[in-house]
Amino acid sequence: MERQRRRLAAILFADVVGSSRLISRDESGTVARLLDHLAVRLAPAAKRRGGRVVRLTGDGGLVEFTSAVDALAAAIEFQQAMALANRDEAEEDAIRFRVGLHLGDIIVEHGDLYGDDVNLAARLQEVPSPGGIAVSRAVREAVVGRIAADFTDLGELALKNLGRTVQAFAVSWTPADWPVPAEVGRPPAWPSPAWPIAARPRRWLVWPTVAAGIAMVVGSAWLLVSPPPPTKAQLQSLKAEDLERLLAERRAADAAAAEKRRLEEEAQVKAEQDAAALRQADADLEKAQADRRRAENELAKLRAEIAQNRAMNVDRQHLAESAAQRAMEEEAQRRAEAEANALRLAEAEAQQKALAEAENKRRADEALAQAQAERLKADQEATARAAAEAAVAEARRLREDAEAAETGLRLASVDRQRLQVALTAQGLDTHGTDGVFGPRTREMIAGWQRKSGATATGYFTLAQRDALLRAAAPAVTRWDEDRKRAEEERKKAELAKLAPPVDSLAQPTSSPTQSTAESYDGTYSGTSLYARERLTAKVRIERGRGAGTIAAPGCEDSSFAMTVSATGEISGRGDLLCPVDAVAVAPVGPFKVSGRARGGEGGSALALTLTTSRGPSIIFTLQPARSVAAAAPPPPRVDRAAVRFDGLYGGVHLGSRSLDRFSIRLDVRSGAGTGVLSARGCAAMPFAVSISPTGAIAGNVELKCPITPDLVGAAIIAGTIDPRRVTMTFTTDRNQDQITLDRLDH
Repeated sequence: MERQRRRLAAILFADVVGSSRLISRDESGTVARLLDHLAVRLAPAAKRRGGRVVRLTGDGGLVEFTSAVDALAAAIEFQQAMALANRDEAEEDAIRFRVGLHLGDIIVEHGDLYGDDVNLAARLQEVPSPGGIAVSRAVREAVVGRIAADFTDLGELALKNLGRTVQAFAVSWTPADWPVPAEVGRPPAWPSPAWPIAARPRRWLVWPTVAAGIAMVVGSAWLLVSPPPPTKAQLQSLKAEDLERLLAERRAADAAAAEKRRLEEEAQVKAEQDAAALRQADADLEKAQADRRRAENELAKLRAEIAQNRAMNVDRQHLAESAAQRAMEEEAQRRAEAEANALRLAEAEAQQKALAEAENKRRADEALAQAQAERLKADQEATARAAAEAAVAEARRLREDAEAAETGLRLASVDRQRLQVALTAQGLDTHGTDGVFGPRTREMIAGWQRKSGATATGYFTLAQRDALLRAAAPAVTRWDEDRKRAEEERKKAELAKLAPPVDSLAQPTSSPTQSTAESYDGTYSGTSLYARERLTAKVRIERGRGAGTIAAPGCEDSSFAMTVSATGEISGRGDLLCPVDAVAVAPVGPFKVSGRARGGEGGSALALTLTTSRGPSIIFTLQPARSVAAAAPPPPRVDRAAVRFDGLYGGVHLGSRSLDRFSIRLDVRSGAGTGVLSARGCAAMPFAVSISPTGAIAGNVELKCPITPDLVGAAIIAGTIDPRRVTMTFTTDRNQDQITLDRLDH
């Protein structure tokens, strides 16, 4: 194990003010802004002062410094950067931090910080006002006179979860003394072009086209590389840990949108410049045309003057002078023609320039329209992503709420089987009733919910479970009856295998062996810890024969049968069901029962061992149950004195568990009674009892009313009778009800 390392350090602890309120208003936006503040402002401020960022959480951070001066300087620079970031924010949207500083001894383990001094720094951040800093006395003594800050004594404070008071100081400073460093809270500047721009004639005419092309290429590239919005199936499978990745993608998309807006604005400016250049070219063309017309007029005038001079000088005597004059005139004419040609070329160039400027303006307009279309598309995609994120959060919330509601129902395997039967009866086939809510069953649950007009979550609520069971009550009742009938037949078959011959039971005997075996009669119960589950066993013994059940969480009750010899030896067998997971059961198979009974006359204890072909044995120690100390005594022989109880008795009883009403009528004749128990929605359940001359009642009854838990299972009847009233107790392995009947034929 790595030895703990201790060292002296200055601890900075920063926490967001009102993070829960901000996240409740705008979860994804707030988380993105928090992460941005921590990464762009807190971490650079700490790094600049030599601090080590221990951890950055969604709403705060922990930083270690080797110097208290550096720690306080970093804290002030961080708060200055946060004040600058919140300058244009609304009051309710601004994100503000509280900062606590302490200098003390810390424990360093696996890169993280521990110790009482770390807790003290965390508690100090709760002291200052939003945007403020609180320090301990140790920090103040270490930095006073070394840093441009003032300290206000807050007195001795009793901070939460600290066993002592701490003297704290509030820090104040002048913002002008603490300008925000360039590397703290400043976005990176756009790099300047890496190529030189040479001054070439008329090269400026090409730049509008180049700018428009760059804008189109950037926009197209962004469309090619930008991630498509998640599909509905992807949103359904999105996990909570992907939220930070989605926020990072969203910030990248926002940056791309900002870049497109910048290109759009540059294209707009370039288009306006191109339009101005086009107007200047048109003006130059008009000036060139005017100059050409003026030159042509001057040429025509010169020609007229030359013709006039020729006419006037025809008679001149000096031919040489005439020749020279003509040469000069011809030279002037050539110069005028050359100037006219130059003007025509200038006009053609001006016209070509005007056409080029018009083409550039058209391309700039197209680039502007393309940039605007891309911006609109980016805004639509951002809106779609925001809606998708909201849909993910809502779907996850509904699914978690529905799953929690179904978990709260604590559905046992038999409850899940009943719901599968009900779904199949409603036309939604679950492909079996195995008690496992797999993909097929979840799909059928969602289908039934859509059919019922509810949200299709695939998980049951209490109201939905009850509504489905009511709608399919006949099918569920038939399934319960078939299941119970099969269970009863199986139990009867097991008991028949262990039962002694009928002749031996019919013959009365008073042998010591039988008397000793019957001394173990009664009801026993106990528990055992097996495979991290607590199992509960109950058994009822009558005349040396016993039948019992084993209950385990998430399983149906397992049953077994056994015999107890005169010497207390126990043997038997049964079938064991044990849990595999929270919703399914799997048969482990048959098991053997062995053990021994100790004691007698209600004071016995049973030591049972259940052995299967798999796994270790299960050991139980069963004690006599408090509710039933012993099984009902065997029916006594009819005595003539018992006829004094002959008559008709009856009454109505309210169940102790279900509060359902059921009625009982008992007809007593010659020491024997026959009765019937009736409950609404169930068939009549007959029973018989024997009555001793002293008025003791004993008997058995099989209760078969699945509607109420008070009337289910085999029950032992015991009680007393007098000529006016009958008091009986019905005892099952799960419940006990005492019933009073009044004489009806007096």
